[in-house]
Amino acid sequence: MKHRRLLTVTALAGAALLAVPQAAHAHGHGTGLPRLSLVDTISIPAGTTQLGTPFGGLSGIDYDARTGAFTAISDDRSALAPARWYTVRLPLDRTGFSAKAPQVTDVTTVLDTDGAPFANGTVDPESVRLAGRDRLLWTSEGAASTGLAPMIREASADGSFRRDYRLPAAYLPATGRGVRNNLAFESLTLSADGRSIVVATEAALAQDGPIASLTAGTGARVLVLDRSSGRTRAEYVYRTDPITAAPTDPANPYADRGLTELLALNDTDFLAVERSFAGGVGFTIQVFWTTTRGATNAAGRDALTGRERVMPKRLLLDLNATGTQVDNVEGITWGPRLPNGDRSLVLVADDNFNSFTQFHLLRFRDR
Repeated sequence: MKHRRLLTVTALAGAALLAVPQAAHAHGHGTGLPRLSLVDTISIPAGTTQLGTPFGGLSGIDYDARTGAFTAISDDRSALAPARWYTVRLPLDRTGFSAKAPQVTDVTTVLDTDGAPFANGTVDPESVRLAGRDRLLWTSEGAASTGLAPMIREASADGSFRRDYRLPAAYLPATGRGVRNNLAFESLTLSADGRSIVVATEAALAQDGPIASLTAGTGARVLVLDRSSGRTRAEYVYRTDPITAAPTDPANPYADRGLTELLALNDTDFLAVERSFAGGVGFTIQVFWTTTRGATNAAGRDALTGRERVMPKRLLLDLNATGTQVDNVEGITWGPRLPNGDRSLVLVADDNFNSFTQFHLLRFRDR
């Protein structure tokens, strides 16, 4: 599915809004699971222009507690404007968002290995994470239908190329194998200690099994790389739920479900965002707790056997049940601490340049 782009957002940090730690601890059983609740939402209609570019396609987001800034990525494939990220201020106050729109303060072009902007159709940015001063990591889904491989890259804050991470051969697109078109690296997070890069496909690799259906989920691969050497540390299987609803629009009979983002809570536990879509029904967005504890380490397997123990998971939040308008959420990050001391999370929804860009502010309680 087409749902992505690159962005940076700076929070208006009021006196009561404090920095959030880069990781929080979750517990895998019973009442120890974190609790999530919706605080507020901002929606920005498609067609909005910021700093000379179409403002939309926001597919990934990350928060810098040192500066109060978020970084979020647009999945524009350099078709409407060069691949890019933005710097934005979210208007926060003691009750939520104090205004109906963020303040966009900067736009940065993502550069290819030759120092030039990406040509149209040669990149599909999906997720972004800050990785220290003047460094960030970002993913591209590539385009499996044309043989363009996905990427995990490190860049400087000015958008310039720093390094590529080599992918295991199992992920490379080829006939009957590798990542499926538009179902590659939607998810990216750093381990709590910053030493591992964790990425995940949106759906199963072609040789691993089918995509999601109305009766069964799909087995996304979660790949853990050593950030320094780039070597594979582990691979796990995350199984999504089935597609939530059947399409009701004969003119748009499309439906799917996939894993759109991970956020590390500690070295084993994550928040996972699943997105389901059906024509005529719309989007279903759910956030799960999941863990690698108890899951099979399938590192190095060209194809899964089907006997792997998948990552356990529990539903924490059904965004549709909150009563807010729900669109195509693809990014999740920590936000500033709320006035009562609770941690916050920010979700971002990709408008596909034809709907709504949304920022959802959530309350996170780890007990």
